Amino acid sequence: MNQGEHVRNLRWLSTLAAIVVVASACGRSGGGTASSTTPQSSSTQTTAPSGGTFGDLTNVCGPAPAGTTLTATDAGVTAKSVQISTVSDPGFVGRPGLNQELFDTATAFSKWCNAQGGIAGRQITLKLRDAKLTQFQQVAIQACAEKDFMMVGGGAVFDDQGQSTRLGCNLPTVAGYVVTPQASGADLTYQPVPNPVGTLSIGDFKWLTTKYPDAVKKVAIMTGSIPTTVLVANRYEEAIKSLGWTVVKKIVYNAAGEPSWRPDAEAVKQSGAKALIWVGEPTFFGTMLKTFNDIGYKLDFARMDANGYDPGLIANAGAGASGIAYIRSVFHPFLTADDAKGDPATQKYQEIVHQYVGSKGKIAYLGVQGLSGWLLFAKAATECGANLTRDCVWANIGKITTWTGGGLHAPQDVATQKPGDCFAMEQVQGAKFVLAPINPNQGIYSCDPSVLFTLKGNYGTGTKCPNPAYASDPKPSNCAK
Repeated sequence: MNQGEHVRNLRWLSTLAAIVVVASACGRSGGGTASSTTPQSSSTQTTAPSGGTFGDLTNVCGPAPAGTTLTATDAGVTAKSVQISTVSDPGFVGRPGLNQELFDTATAFSKWCNAQGGIAGRQITLKLRDAKLTQFQQVAIQACAEKDFMMVGGGAVFDDQGQSTRLGCNLPTVAGYVVTPQASGADLTYQPVPNPVGTLSIGDFKWLTTKYPDAVKKVAIMTGSIPTTVLVANRYEEAIKSLGWTVVKKIVYNAAGEPSWRPDAEAVKQSGAKALIWVGEPTFFGTMLKTFNDIGYKLDFARMDANGYDPGLIANAGAGASGIAYIRSVFHPFLTADDAKGDPATQKYQEIVHQYVGSKGKIAYLGVQGLSGWLLFAKAATECGANLTRDCVWANIGKITTWTGGGLHAPQDVATQKPGDCFAMEQVQGAKFVLAPINPNQGIYSCDPSVLFTLKGNYGTGTKCPNPAYASDPKPSNCAK
């Protein structure tokens, strides 16, 4: 392969990495500095313990129960520490710093937790495991060999690799995000914001149907040319057709971007579409909206997933996004200090990243979602007290039917891993994101059980534990043969 081909392949992979994360309805990012995979040492307490309070959660972390003696109780657990790993892809050479926010959040939270006394007295030893986009299998092998207690608050773009390896050593994950069906439906997996393959929360689509009844009769769908995002687009198509929408144009665009977006804009114009469903990353979405504006074509609305809550959308779209772009979300706004006001957990997220990571710490969507995973793990683990085992933590998480990450996001049923029935909508107005007027009935969210839609299509299945005993008694110790 010559150098030019190598550069083109890296560019394509970096764009793929940014786009494919949309499958988890989370976010994307670039920039920053890749973190090391070496363990993070227990932090020195920099502030007096606050009792382990995070938002509306209490006793998230803290000292050992009075009068208890701590011992080694499971893989990765000693009398003094518990070894946890977080996976991300910042070492990918095609986009250095990819999803660095997952590592920044893991570093900030573990240091904050240790300052409160740790997990019931045990300090978190954090290992940042860099999958570098294509090495999740190697990361899973390493995590098993080094006896990580759990994977927490992370995610890898190519997470279809390595799931069998992870399950083969009974290694659970409380994921920050998942991408592929193999990972989303895998055993020993909890997501703080569930995103199962077979069910969609379509509250935003129902709201758009009511607000734009004429526009939904002529809809275009655009998605990047990657199997995972094409699958997402197909799921959305099934859902919106159930609401009476009519798709008049489908475009699969080059995942690495188009030399000119004008032909696609003209094709949408020729179709007469008045609305757009975009599956991809926010900067290309912004460029597409700018192109519509440049050719003088006015859409009634353009809808994107949560990863669209990104300044890059507005920067690329210029005036093309204002009043048109809608972003579905289940999280409290967080991009700036003003956005975070009104939610103590979101404010705390910003505070600990700034305190323990510094000015280079990334505030981003995946960071907040990863934090919810860390809080879920820590709350369940601390409740185990001195008897810290994978089975105990798993059993505690499996009892949680209402989870908000301390207030970071709308309520989620973690126990059943069904998507929540609440949503918020960010809308671009001028050069900023504002909450759209969705008539919320629970804080900033609109909640309605009827918005959960069961898909009929076959969109893939998850990786299962190799041991038949797991099916009858689903706990970590019963996963491997």
